[in-house]
Amino acid sequence: MDIIDKWKIERLLLLGSMPGDEDSVVKAVQSFPARFAGAFAVDPNSNVLMDNAKKRLKEDKMRGLLLYPSLSQISVNDEWLYPLYELAQECKAIVFTQFGKLLIRPRDYAGVPTVTNDQFANPKDLIPVAKKFPGIRFIIPNFGAGKFEDTLEVGKECGNVYVDSAGSNSWMTNHAEKPDLKRVFQKTMGVFGSGRILFGSDSGMFPRGYRWDILDNQLKLVQEMRIPVPDIKKMFYENLAALIDG
Repeated sequence: MDIIDKWKIERLLLLGSMPGDEDSVVKAVQSFPARFAGAFAVDPNSNVLMDNAKKRLKEDKMRGLLLYPSLSQISVNDEWLYPLYELAQECKAIVFTQFGKLLIRPRDYAGVPTVTNDQFANPKDLIPVAKKFPGIRFIIPNFGAGKFEDTLEVGKECGNVYVDSAGSNSWMTNHAEKPDLKRVFQKTMGVFGSGRILFGSDSGMFPRGYRWDILDNQLKLVQEMRIPVPDIKKMFYENLAALIDG
């Protein structure tokens, strides 16, 4: 908490990015419920998928879940996941769906290999799901992590899909158009508006701790772009707070 207070951060959403890490997130949230909310990664191939999801969302009061379709090698539109979506909709939980390039630092730290299948990495697979479950607020992290144009298409089709700006966005380096972050924000604003963009720091392993540099760089950028202050407040606080608070 000392680090959180140092940077004057009012609230954080903690993401358990590996299945099985839920208890540590729950413990943190229960210790500081006014400052933390939690979300957890699910393993769609687990035979206790629904039992665990019900426990985390209904008993532990976690506010969201994370899906890695390319890692789990299952389409986000697979009917096997529909009961999970129904539960999320019932609990008003947010659903992070990671597409494009996938990097999970805690897995690297733990020595767990990250083997993905690009067949399941396209954000457009989310369109029929978002339309079938309009009560769920889906979030595509990292501007689609290299699947930027596809993410914009999803945003045009589905008003219940959000995008986050998390991390260094290193995917831009290998993107065919080599966009800079200003251009990415401009295009995203044109589709999602300020009401469906969420700031994300992608903070993770210590000793680095909170990635203040990401926050500082993105705040300076949107100010240079002369985005109105009310819109900046939405993107950097109000939108996610509203989703967490249900």
